[in-house]
Order: sequence, then structure tokens, then C-alpha cells
Amino acid sequence: MKTFNAWLCALSSLVLVAGSVGCSVEFPNDAPYTCDLDGDCGGDGYVCTSLPNNGPKYCCLPEPVEKCNSVDDDCDGVIDELEGTCFTGPAEARGKGVCRDGQPACRQGGEVCLNEVKPTTEICNRLDDDCDGQVDEDFNLMTDRLNCGTCGTRCGAQFDCMEGVCQRRPVTKPVDDGDLSLDCADPLDCPDTTAGTRLVGGN
Repeated sequence: MKTFNAWLCALSSLVLVAGSVGCSVEFPNDAPYTCDLDGDCGGDGYVCTSLPNNGPKYCCLPEPVEKCNSVDDDCDGVIDELEGTCFTGPAEARGKGVCRDGQPACRQGGEVCLNEVKPTTEICNRLDDDCDGQVDEDFNLMTDRLNCGTCGTRCGAQFDCMEGVCQRRPVTKPVDDGDLSLDCADPLDCPDTTAGTRLVGGN
């Protein structure tokens, strides 16, 4: 790249014919050069920036995007600082329900997304956990014995959830189906009898 620098011209004027006006010096593009102002870097998009922690100024050609490569790609004096937001979950879930964008950062030479919230399995909690735009869609609060009427409302062993209310299950009495035995195998249906089969009239 060609660069023009006031102090460089002054030095050159001692060597060149007296009275020379201006100077142009050829420098390789892959070498660092110190500077005080952007104009010292010879144009072509180069800017004068500082090394991290207010270190010496040097000529830098900005890249459009900062990368995780231990280099100040955008020439702002900070290495590997990433701007904007990020989301590594499904695109259709971004910004829905509990899902939230995170902040991009460089870790061990790679890019990670910090503090993002991605979809999880839907649970009954009045939130859209799977970020599909629906809340608690996998639960029927009218019939779910574990979430009856509201999330977390559990019906007891002898209750069913009916129309969103825990209601006692009707008691089933043992019946004789013609085999001279009373049949009641489910203690939940027949809480006041001994489950199993017993002879009619037996003790």
C-alpha cells in the first residue's frame, strides 16, 4: 500500500533534492505501521487505531465482521468482541414464548451464544416452554388428574377430574355375575370392600 506521512516526508526531504514537494513511499500490505491519524495510513480504507488497552497506534484495514481469531478484525481497538444477538435454537422458535436471544462471545477460538433461552419440553406452568406460540397445549385442564382446573392441582386417588374439578369417583359395589362370587378387583372402585373375588355369603 502507498502511505503518506508528514514525518516520513521530512525524513525523505533530507535525502532527496531540496525543495521536493510531497512524497510517496511504497510499503508492503502485510506489515504493521505506526500512525497518529487516519491520514497517516495512506487511504485505501485503512484507519489509524490503537492496540488493545490503549496500546500503540497502527494502521488497520477494517473487516466487515469481527471473527473469533484473536485479531482486531474491525479495527476498533478490541479483539474478538462480537456485537448483536444470537440464537442457536430453531429459527421458528426465535422470539416466541420463553425463548430469548443471547449474546455472542468467543471461547477457545470458537463462537458461543451466552444467556440464550432455547425451547424445552412443554410443562404445565402457564408458559410457552417449547416456544411454538401456544401455552400448555399438551394438557387438558378439564380432565387431567394431575392438573385439574389449574396447573399443579392434583386429584386424590379416589377422585377424577371432571370439567376442571376434582370429583369423587362413584363407589362400585361388588356384584354377582352368576358365578356365585362377588367380583371387585379394583380397590379404588371398591374402597369399602376387600379387593378380589369372594364367595357369595362367605365370611
